[in-house]
Amino acid sequence: MQVIRAGKLIDGTGADVQHDRALYLDDATIVDIRAGAQIAADADVLDLREYSVIPGLIDAHVHLTFSASSNALADVLSDDDQQLLLRGVAAARQALRAGITTVRDLGGRGGVTFRLRDAIANAIVAGPRILAAGAPITITGGHCHFLGLEADGESGVRAAARAQLKAGADCLKIMATGGRMTPGTNTLVAQYTVAELSAAVEEAARRRVPLAAHALGTAGIRNATAAGVTTIEHCNWLGSDGNIEFDEAVARQMADTGVAVVATLTPLQRAAPALRDDIMCCMRRMRELGVTFVAGTDVGCSLLPFDLLPRELEILVEDVGMSPLEAIHAATGGSARVLGLATVGTLEPGRLADLVAVEGDPSVRIQDVRRLKLVLKGGTVVAENGLLLD
Repeated sequence: MQVIRAGKLIDGTGADVQHDRALYLDDATIVDIRAGAQIAADADVLDLREYSVIPGLIDAHVHLTFSASSNALADVLSDDDQQLLLRGVAAARQALRAGITTVRDLGGRGGVTFRLRDAIANAIVAGPRILAAGAPITITGGHCHFLGLEADGESGVRAAARAQLKAGADCLKIMATGGRMTPGTNTLVAQYTVAELSAAVEEAARRRVPLAAHALGTAGIRNATAAGVTTIEHCNWLGSDGNIEFDEAVARQMADTGVAVVATLTPLQRAAPALRDDIMCCMRRMRELGVTFVAGTDVGCSLLPFDLLPRELEILVEDVGMSPLEAIHAATGGSARVLGLATVGTLEPGRLADLVAVEGDPSVRIQDVRRLKLVLKGGTVVAENGLLLD
């Protein structure tokens, strides 16, 4: 039986740091955690007493098949599926090197993300575990219509959701407003009614998968909350005039009903610099009201490489006011709970041994999440000192 000895253990449950703990593994699964001093002399030990050990990170909003170039839209419009898949392979490797062992991919063309997910699961290529939405549901001509899943009206949305689930989606995404990446769409106006969004919610619930709603504008955030989506992506609270229109009643409703936010704060410096400070004020108020935050980045979009999740955690601490442990929880156990991931996210008996060893103490200094020594996925070392071992 393999034993991993951790100098400091942050288990992802939100609990305080534990010291000198031993994780006992049966194949890929943690079966017990004991005091380090109890390890038998002849045990097969991976000694990480000099490091802090945290769960493998979860990035809840990625686009692995996008290019992350200065013009990601032009690339996705011109690339064929083979090129998209190759981009996805490179992106998955970059994410894994950064200690990201699970991602939720919220938008790709056709079945490319499903093929990438399955190739990683079958150990054909290296990468994080993927929860894949496939193509997002959008109105005719709406945000990301070029990914191929346009649907109008309740019956159309329901049919699109069912088709995507039939194709192999692990989760669903719907565009509640327009988006900055798609010319001609309106970020301030709701693309779907509450009834239309509720049709997608019902189909996701039928298959017990999470549903993400892209919403930049307050009108879309309001509708998505009323419909009961699992997560609201971005949640910038843009009013009809383009300025901030924070609706505290809606934020309270999110907190009361368990609608979580994936704020993707890292892109704001480039995408909406004039509004960044006001948006951060909204995020701080949402946290005060008890809204659940899940860490995600929107990587793959323009100038957003696939190793940015540590920066997102830093922003959650520096600008939103989270403690380092709270931010880590948003990218580990808290994320796993919201996304319905029962086998990853925490370092507890019964969970897979996805973990990261870092120098320093990220419970005190969140920047230490960047100081990677080892990345383990399913109990196997897959990266060391930032390099993949394949």
